[in-house]
Amino acid sequence: MKIRWFWGVLSILLATAALQGQARESLLKTVAQNSKWSPADKPVQYDEKTLETLEGKRAATIKRYGFTGVTIQNWSGMEGNVRLTLYEMMDAGAAYGLFTLERSRAQAGMVTIPIGTEGFRAGSRAFVWQSKYVAKFEGPVVAADAFARVVSESIFGRSRKPPVSSHFPPENLVQGSERYVVDETGIGRDLELNPQTLGFDDSAEAAIADYRVNGKTAHLVLLMYPTQQVAKKYEDEWTSSGKDEPAFRKRVGPLIALVRGSHDPDVAKSILDSVNYESQVTWDQPRPDLSLRQVILTIFTFIGVALLFTVVVGLSFGGVRVFVKARYPDRVFDRPEDMEIIQLKLAQGVIHKELGE
Repeated sequence: MKIRWFWGVLSILLATAALQGQARESLLKTVAQNSKWSPADKPVQYDEKTLETLEGKRAATIKRYGFTGVTIQNWSGMEGNVRLTLYEMMDAGAAYGLFTLERSRAQAGMVTIPIGTEGFRAGSRAFVWQSKYVAKFEGPVVAADAFARVVSESIFGRSRKPPVSSHFPPENLVQGSERYVVDETGIGRDLELNPQTLGFDDSAEAAIADYRVNGKTAHLVLLMYPTQQVAKKYEDEWTSSGKDEPAFRKRVGPLIALVRGSHDPDVAKSILDSVNYESQVTWDQPRPDLSLRQVILTIFTFIGVALLFTVVVGLSFGGVRVFVKARYPDRVFDRPEDMEIIQLKLAQGVIHKELGE
C-alpha cells in the first residue's frame, strides 16, 4: 500500500514538473501523442548563436524581444502537410512583441484568424500567438488552420500583453495595427521622432498603433516609463525644446501619448481624450503564466511533498529508535532509572479528609 502511495505521489511530482517547464520539445511531443498529426521529418533547432543563419539581419531584433529558441519541422495529417516554425520566447510579452513585428511586415493582404490568443494569415502563411510561443504555419489553408488549432490547444499558460500595449483606446483603432517596441530600432522615420530622445536608456517601453478618425489616419505612440517622475522629465524636455505642440501630446502618470502622422488638432484631441492610465501593482520580474490546471497540480504537489516529508521523518525517527533499542538496550531509550509508572491503586481504600474551619 505504501509503495503504491509513494509512486502515486512521485507521478504527480513528475507530471507537475513537466507541465511547469513546458518547452518546445514537450509541446511538440504532446501534439504528436494527442492528435492525428505526426512529424514528417526530424526537427531542426536554432538558438541565439545560430539564429542568424535562419533570420539573417532580423535575428538581432528578435533577440532583443527576448528569444529562447526556435524549432522547424514538417508535419502531416489528414488535411495535408504543414511546415511549422515554432518560436519560444522568454515570456508572453516577448512573444507578443515578435507577433506584432511579424504582423507589421504583412499588413498588405493580412486577414485575422480566430486561432490562439491572436492570429493572422498572409497568403500561404499563418501566424499564431499564445502564451510564450509564436507559431508560423506554412501550407494549404485548410491544413494549416487545422494544425494551428491542434497546436494552440496544446499550449498552456496565460497570454498577457505588455502593460504599455494594454492602454490603446479601442475607439477608432485600426485592428491589427498595434506594435510593441522595446528599443530605438522599432521607431520608424514616418513617426518623425528622434529615437534617442524617447528614453529607452531609462527602461522605456513603446507601443504604436494606427487610428482612423473621420477618414483621416494618424499614429498613436505610447511611451511607458518606470515612474511618473521619469515621464515628467521627458515631457519637460519636449516642452522646453518647443518642437512638439502640446495639442499632440498627453501625459497620464508614467504614460506619455504622442499623436503622429496628422497635423489636425481635432484628430489628435479625439485620440488623446481616450488615453487613460490607472495605477496598479506589477511584478519587477516576469510572472509565470498559470492556468487552472497548473494551479491545481501545484496545490497537489505541495500536498504530496508535505505527506512525503512527514512519512520520511516518521520512518527515520522510528527506524533510529528501533535500531538504537536493538543495539543498545536500556541504555539510550526507556532506561529503568528514567521510567515512571503511574498506578491507579484501585485496591486501596477511600481516605476521607475533612477541612477544619
